[in-house]
Amino acid sequence: IFSAFDSCLDNSGLFKMDAVGDSYVAAGWLPGLEPSHAAERCLAMVRVAQRMLRVLAQHRSESGWNVRARIGVSAGVVYAGVLGRQQPRFHLVGETVRVAQ
Repeated sequence: IFSAFDSCLDNSGLFKMDAVGDSYVAAGWLPGLEPSHAAERCLAMVRVAQRMLRVLAQHRSESGWNVRARIGVSAGVVYAGVLGRQQPRFHLVGETVRVAQ
């Protein structure tokens, strides 16, 4: 399912941040200072979420498994950093991430 979710992000301007356990996190950023960019990123995330729901519906019909999802979308300030030395990972934190989860 996560591989299919990766395909949902193709040509969206968004990218996968993390996939741990049953959690899949994607993000986008503002490429400039134009006010319309925030709305464009939010609409892109909504379109990706709709694609993900179609993937899950197809998986349900093919497998018979009752796979469900909770999708959150939020916009705002996040803080980014690299965590760890052995296996460093880029990570986003902040209220925006918490609300989306």
